[in-house]
Amino acid sequence: MIKVKELVRRLKLCDQNKPLRFYFLKDWNLNGCKYETLLEVNEQAELTIQEDDTVEGGVSNESN
Repeated sequence: MIKVKELVRRLKLCDQNKPLRFYFLKDWNLNGCKYETLLEVNEQAELTIQEDDTVEGGVSNESN
């Protein structure tokens, strides 16, 4: 698990004016996602992502 300070250090090396793109790996495929929330809970920080083609609650936009 990465520490917050390590993530911050790595992000500082990037151009701070560029957008940040998130992906997650599932079954050998990279799936695009977007930032949802960042919380500090108990002993850790939690960054939540949401798939690009979903709305809150995980419902697919394609079903609308």
